[in-house]
Amino acid sequence: MSKETIEIKKLKLAHTKNGTISIVHIERPYGEHSSPVASIGISLEGEANDWKVHIPYENLDEVIKALEEARGVCEKLPHSDPHTTGLDADTGGGY
Repeated sequence: MSKETIEIKKLKLAHTKNGTISIVHIERPYGEHSSPVASIGISLEGEANDWKVHIPYENLDEVIKALEEARGVCEKLPHSDPHTTGLDADTGGGY
């Protein structure tokens, strides 16, 4: 049986006009006896994923904690004001 994907959520990628973040559950990602994973895909054009990562569910809590720590680090660093003029983005500049 081949891998099965279930789309969980699609989000707008900040700092882009058409970029998306896709969260997907994948059954049998690497073959019949492989364990399911959560997949996070990034697309700058809103269609095919340009980048993606597969996270085993056993690591998900640790990854979420590390991402929250990364946000804390980011919030402590100085950043310039966002430049959104002419872009269809809520914050920052970008594609």
